Order: sequence, then C-alpha cells, then structure tokens
Amino acid sequence: MAKKTDNDRLKEIKSRFSQLEEERRRFESRWITAQNYTSASVYDWENLDCIPSLPKRFSSSPCHYLSILVSGLVGYSISPNIVWFKLSLEDFSQTSLYGVKDWLEQVEEIMTAEFKRSNLYSQAEKMIKDAATIGHGVMLCDYDIASQRLRFTTERSNEIYLDCNSFGEVDTVYRRFLITLRNAVEFFGLEALDEDRREAYKNVARWNDKIEILQVVEPRRNRDTGKPDAKNMPFACYFIDRAKNKIIQESGYIENPFAVFQWNQIAGFAYSESPVQGAMTDIKALNIMEETRLKIAQTSAEPPMQVSDSVRNLSLVPAGVTYTKKDEQIQPIRTGENYPIALDVVQQKQQEVKDWFNVDFFLMLQQKQGQMTATEVMELQGEKAAILSNLIVNLNNALQKIISRSFNLLMQNHRLPPPPLALQNAMNNSRMKVDFVGTFAQAQKKYHTMGGLATAMQTAATIMQIYPNSADYINADELMKRALEGQGMPQAIIREDKDVEKIREMRAQQEQAAQQQAQQQEMLNTMMKSSGGLSKPIEQGSMMDAINKQLAGGLQQ
Repeated sequence: MAKKTDNDRLKEIKSRFSQLEEERRRFESRWITAQNYTSASVYDWENLDCIPSLPKRFSSSPCHYLSILVSGLVGYSISPNIVWFKLSLEDFSQTSLYGVKDWLEQVEEIMTAEFKRSNLYSQAEKMIKDAATIGHGVMLCDYDIASQRLRFTTERSNEIYLDCNSFGEVDTVYRRFLITLRNAVEFFGLEALDEDRREAYKNVARWNDKIEILQVVEPRRNRDTGKPDAKNMPFACYFIDRAKNKIIQESGYIENPFAVFQWNQIAGFAYSESPVQGAMTDIKALNIMEETRLKIAQTSAEPPMQVSDSVRNLSLVPAGVTYTKKDEQIQPIRTGENYPIALDVVQQKQQEVKDWFNVDFFLMLQQKQGQMTATEVMELQGEKAAILSNLIVNLNNALQKIISRSFNLLMQNHRLPPPPLALQNAMNNSRMKVDFVGTFAQAQKKYHTMGGLATAMQTAATIMQIYPNSADYINADELMKRALEGQGMPQAIIREDKDVEKIREMRAQQEQAAQQQAQQQEMLNTMMKSSGGLSKPIEQGSMMDAINKQLAGGLQQ
C-alpha cells in the first residue's frame, strides 16, 4: 500500500470533520437551551472567539439544583477527602502471587498523592457538570514533564466533536480551538509553523494573533506494528492549522488520551441525554410561572389606577401628592390576583424539577440527621446507589479511563515502583482492574454483595445447627477475605496467603511441641510413681535412670 502524503491525510481529515460538524449541529440547539436555563454562561457554538453570554431567565432554582447534583456526585464518588478507588488484577490468581497485593496498595497510595498534587478534582467537577448539562464531558489526561505531575483539562464543550465505534464507545475526538501565535510557537516550535506565521512572529505586536487549530485523535487505521515510534501507535494525533491547511504536528498515543463521561448515550449517536435536557419541559414551565408570579407581585404592589379624566399631574411615587377636585376619583383597579396560590403552584413545579436532579437523595441524610440509626443510614445509601446505578456505571467508566491513563503515564515516567518479580514474568498477560470504593460504590456493595453475604450466613447458621457437617461446604478463608475486601479493608492489613500458611505452620508446631511435652511429663510422673515415689532415690546406671535421662532430653528439645 502506497504511503499517504500530508495532502492525502488533510483531505481525509477535512472530509471527516465536515461529517462530524453536521452531526453535532443537529444537537446544538438543545445544548444552547440547556445552558440558557441552568448555566452561568452560554457558549457560542460557532464563533470560538466570542465571549460567553449571560443567560436571561426568571428562575435560578434549576441552576442551584444542578449544582447540588454535581457536588453530590463529586462528594460521593471522587473526592480528595476519601479513598475512592482500589487496584487489583482481572486474573485473581495473579493477585494472589506473593507481594502483588502490597505492590498494588503502594501504587494506590502514590496515585492518590499524585491526584492530590494535580488538578484532577477541580477538572472532574467541570466534566461532570458538562455531562449533566449537555450530556457529555471530555477530559484530556497528560503529564507535564517540567513540573513532573499529572495534568487534566476538561475541554470546552463547544470545541469538541465526537464519534464512536461499533460498540458505542467514543474513540474519536476532534477539537477545534484557538491559540495565540506566541503559545503556538511555544507548543509546536517555530519551525513547525507556516512561513507566514514565522514571519509574523518576528513582530511582537502580532504575538496575540489567534490561530484556529484542529486537533484530531482517532484510531490509526494503517500502522506498522513493528515500529514503536509515535507515528505507528494505536491512536493517531494530528494538529492542523486550518487557515494555512497544514499539518503542523503528527504524533500518537498508546491509548486514547481523552476520557469521555457520557450521561446516558442516545442509541446510534455519539452524544447523550442529560438530566437538564430531560427536565427542560418542567424548567421552562417553572420559568413561565416565576415570570407570572413576578408580574402578580408587581401588579399587587403597583396596581393599575382608575383616574377621572380631569385629573392632571398624577403622582404615584411613594409619598407623592395629587390634588383633586371634589368629584374626581383615584383608585386602584384590582384584578383578583392571588399571590399565595401562585406560590404553591411554583413550589410544586420546583419539586418536579428537583426530582430530575435527585436533590432529595443528596440532601436526605442532612435533612434526617439525628433521626436515623447507622443501619438505616446504610440501607438508605444502598437504595440511593441502586436507583442511580446506571449513572454510577457511566461515571465509573470515565473514571476508570482516567485512572488507567494516569497509571500508564506515571509508569512511563518512572513515578511508580516496578511490579514484583512474580508478576513481571506474567506481565504480558496481566490486566489492571479498578474497583471503586467511594461512598456510592461502597453503598452498592453493602446493599447487594455484603447484604447477600450476610443473609446467606444467617441461613447457613440455621442449617448448621441442625446439620453440623454442612459447614464443610463453606471455605472459611475465602469467606473472610471476600468479607474484608467487600468492606474496603486496606490490603496492608490483610495478610498474604503464604504468610498465613507460615503462621499456621508455626502455630501447629508449637501446639505439637506443647502436646509432646505434656505427654513426656505424664510418662515421667507415671514411671516415678511405679518406682516407689520421689522419696526413693534413683540408682545410677539403672533402667529408670536411663529412661529419666531420655525423657529429660526430650523435654529440652
């Protein structure tokens, strides 16, 4: 197959981008509406250089409810104040290899510290808010060599174009963004730019000129797997100067550097539904009601006036004075407005909007604080996690990509310890598994896994009282490990299988030695009684003397 030139790639990318532009344009109107009613700023989806506009609405309640939803998801799923993930291997037999669990826990501690050093948590909140508003949030995960730390960037939603593979997984991200000439030189290098750009850079006054760049990250269709260079990696990355129609940089990634959180993907499309879009009918109705309520309040405070046509110089300002003749009238026209009834209707509609954002779920523990037992709290959290399980699965998928990408970046930059020798031999067949242990994940496990385990043990205990031999079906060691891991017990506290075997061998040896010592002592006492007791001395060289020496030697062993 003939090698493609830059012009060939440019034609393909431009054609592909036109398709993605057309596809996204079908969704933009609903995204603009969603931002108008729930966001602090509204993006211009065509002009990237346009300052986001301020929305015009009559109710800020949906914006507040969205904030509670986002804060709740961050606090319950990914927070710097909790341990929210644990690492293991998909092949459980490899996890049981000596030293592997301790290595995994050491890696967890380092990654947790690296996440705190980075900007992950602030950017994760933005990603979740984008997904809750327009349906998807896109985060770039990379490593800053200068500061030696992970770097995360939630890209502006109006810059992103998505496409997915046959499994419905987003594997293609096109990003159209603006960059100043100065930053382009720092990022790409002066020689990578077009000759006109290089000439413009000589003039400092033009350093802030804006350049429109198209970044393309997609699976590389034609590559030489025998060459491990950047241009033959599984994912291709291109940066294109659109005005100059020039590829200014080509590189690649082992994995997709973008993590995409899709709230609820629309079948057959790369884009998703969101709670804001789902609640839009109620949100619009709430805004109409709030507008009406404001008009009612204003009409009540400043009612229309009925005035005789002969009255002149009417003053309706506070403390104003109007002079009238005897038969002239000035009186308000009451339209029958009923402010309390209008308020009740608004509160009902507010509750309907709250339900879309699960506000009561996230505030329930706070509202019922002091009125619930620990068991009731656990059950309530489990029910909450069960209802939101689909959302949690989608969020965890995005977080898993972030963790996997971060692990590879840290390993490549020698920020993580090497795996133990027992695992290095099987490294090609090892796959990392991420278990989430945040509040939501723990609640799900306790509600489903641990709840089922506790119920099974209660049933087993009842059966074993009648049929004691039935306990042989239970592997007590495996039961203990699963119970401890299900409750989030740190691996440093749980001993390795080989360590447990050594402890049990030592215990068995000590018990055997103690038993032998007791038997020898009993034999000695019996012999001494049969020889006439302790009052009669044992003759040297006698058979009793030989037995005594043999027993004494056994006691000293």
